[in-house]
Amino acid sequence: MVDRCEITGRTPCTVVDLDGTYIDGNTLKIYLRCGIGYGLRKRLFKTSLRLLAAVASRKCGLIGHERMKETILSALYPHDEILPAFKKKALAAVNPGVRSLLSRNRDRGHRILLATAAPDYYVRSIWNGDFVATVFKPGQTLVECRGEEKLRRVNEWLEDNCCTMDTVVTDHSDDGPVVSANTYGINILVKPSKSTLRFFRQLKPAHLFLVEDIDDLGVTR
Repeated sequence: MVDRCEITGRTPCTVVDLDGTYIDGNTLKIYLRCGIGYGLRKRLFKTSLRLLAAVASRKCGLIGHERMKETILSALYPHDEILPAFKKKALAAVNPGVRSLLSRNRDRGHRILLATAAPDYYVRSIWNGDFVATVFKPGQTLVECRGEEKLRRVNEWLEDNCCTMDTVVTDHSDDGPVVSANTYGINILVKPSKSTLRFFRQLKPAHLFLVEDIDDLGVTR
């Protein structure tokens, strides 16, 4: 992989997902809990009820994920008094194995690119580095950085920064397009569900491993 990058004159890049991968949990849920807590403390009951109604409607199948997400982000955008609590809780949930893997790859000369469907405005509070994320502004149509759209954004970033995709780290089948595009590199799964593991085994991408199969040198056991 490194040799391939040396030949092309491009820098190797590790592309890492956020929710369920770098963060051992879901950042939207963390942000939602912080927002509801803030609303209750400040007696902003209408906002809290709006948030709870959106979640309940999603659970009942009355609205889709994107509609719920738009409602939550619109109600809490941007909120400087919520972001500090969110940052503290999110960073406490960083997966230590993934953090170590990224540190090793960075030491090997990799650029690290966070690629996530989470909104850009709160990603900035927990990630100090390059990223592509869902661009969110209230009133505008939400285009999630997910699936083929994530791959498009990743490829655009790679081209702009003269990088080659070398390692992909994810926990979810939503990243199937990015994993499939990593033809010659290593693809690493983090705590995949049974359905996700089945999906990727059927997809048969190049060099697929679980994160626990990577030792301190970044070499499979």
